[in-house]
Amino acid sequence: MSGRDLYLPLLLMLILSLAALPTSAMRGSVSLVEYGWGTRQEATIVHSGDGVVPLTTIFQVSVEENHTLRPLKAVLEIPPPLKNPNGGQVENIIPGIQLGKDRFEDGEGFSLTFSVEIPTRTPSGWYHFRLNLSYEILDEDGDVVRKGSNSFSFSLEVKGRSSLDFTLVGSVVKGETSTLHLTLRNVGREDVYISSIQISASLIRVLNPSIGGGALLPPGASIRYDIGAYADENLDQDTDKVAVLVHYTSGGRDYSASKVFPIQLLEKDEESKETSPSLVVISDKHMLHAGVPNEVNLIVKNVGDEKARKVKLQLSSKTVTVLGPTLFDLGDMSPGDSRKLNLSLLPSEDSKSYRLSLSFAYKEKEDSKDVTRQLSTEVGFGRIEEARVVISSLEASYSKGKLRIKGNLANVGNRQADNINVTVESGACIGTSTYLGELDEGESTGFALSCQVSEEKLPSKVGVVVKYLASPENWKEARREVSVENPQAAVQKPTKVETGIMDPRYALIWAAAGLIVGLVVGKVVFGRRSEEVEAP
Repeated sequence: MSGRDLYLPLLLMLILSLAALPTSAMRGSVSLVEYGWGTRQEATIVHSGDGVVPLTTIFQVSVEENHTLRPLKAVLEIPPPLKNPNGGQVENIIPGIQLGKDRFEDGEGFSLTFSVEIPTRTPSGWYHFRLNLSYEILDEDGDVVRKGSNSFSFSLEVKGRSSLDFTLVGSVVKGETSTLHLTLRNVGREDVYISSIQISASLIRVLNPSIGGGALLPPGASIRYDIGAYADENLDQDTDKVAVLVHYTSGGRDYSASKVFPIQLLEKDEESKETSPSLVVISDKHMLHAGVPNEVNLIVKNVGDEKARKVKLQLSSKTVTVLGPTLFDLGDMSPGDSRKLNLSLLPSEDSKSYRLSLSFAYKEKEDSKDVTRQLSTEVGFGRIEEARVVISSLEASYSKGKLRIKGNLANVGNRQADNINVTVESGACIGTSTYLGELDEGESTGFALSCQVSEEKLPSKVGVVVKYLASPENWKEARREVSVENPQAAVQKPTKVETGIMDPRYALIWAAAGLIVGLVVGKVVFGRRSEEVEAP
């Protein structure tokens, strides 16, 4: 076999030998653990036309021991019609200038805040952002060993402006107690929570001038209140003006709206009354826990002036599952009668608010004949916000008879997490726990657990569980399992060879290096061989 025939096998052996050398990938990256409108101390809800608002992102660092990460530049791409304060679609930040610190160790976190302008005519909806963060990895001497960048995508909601419409109808018979009907309707795009209602007049004496709040109106829903009124029989005027002031909350903001309505003052012989049933629904709850059964009481009341006969009620919803019957026979309901329904509702995990549709069918008299009527209404519920604790990092190591477990937790929910407890539940040290107390939204904290374990009983993995109170009476859990690092095993058993799969990126680098070295060596070796053959 000639020297040239040996060239290819020699080259392949060289590449394989180089690729088989041990490698250690330089680990270093950042992860986006939370984002939202507002600052880290105070989250906010954004509406169309809010102007310049802060957008905060929270990161966690992951690097090797004795190494640090230095963020270089953060670039946020802003979707139109949103923009930065200068009118562009990109916001640049130098993290070191904003933070006052430019190096972070493994497990540390930092937050960056951008400024985004919300124009007046911004449509409500979810807007998609893209964020690129470049950084350097430094060793213990402060030398840069690698540069990198990570890109993140996330969406944030811009809510529309709320709108509440209301009407007051009816008349007052002089010298008698009369009833006015106040109807509130949500004609906006956001849920409306009624805080309070005040009613006043100059000639008419309003019998219930202040009405407590508590009603939640989803978009399109309405609610009706009966207002007692009295006017002196000796009044000369035939009209009066009644002012209605409504305080309500929508999309995290407080609003107030007022209107003035003309009301007729009738003599006794001009008295005209409504002669029809009117069914209203009142709920004892306006906020629900997602994903768990909620007990809710509904009261159906006939506030009209005529009997509703053979009343039937059908319940339906796309966001709530009714656990139990959905069809009810309420029988005959005379004016003032009410029926109480005890419901068990299971709200969806995917919805931020819930609607329960109610369809009534009943009979009433019209020209001495029975006529079937149908009525539809809705009861709206908000979602109770809750904490969400995640185990962002976890590691376990064994040394000199002691197993040590440490990690980090982050609250990525929208409520403070209470009564946080971390417990080992599998592997070894089972039952060992630590109480961490509270963790605000957007915050992170570390924990450490340890116990004595003989090497013979040392497991390959251990698991921990984090239990916490996510919202009142709503306990949640987070679990994670991790392999146990045991440096002693490698020292005591040097004859055992561990094999693994090399990262394809590093294999490609070693292959390229081997190819170059092989070409150079081959050229030198076989070049000289050729010269020896051709010499006279």
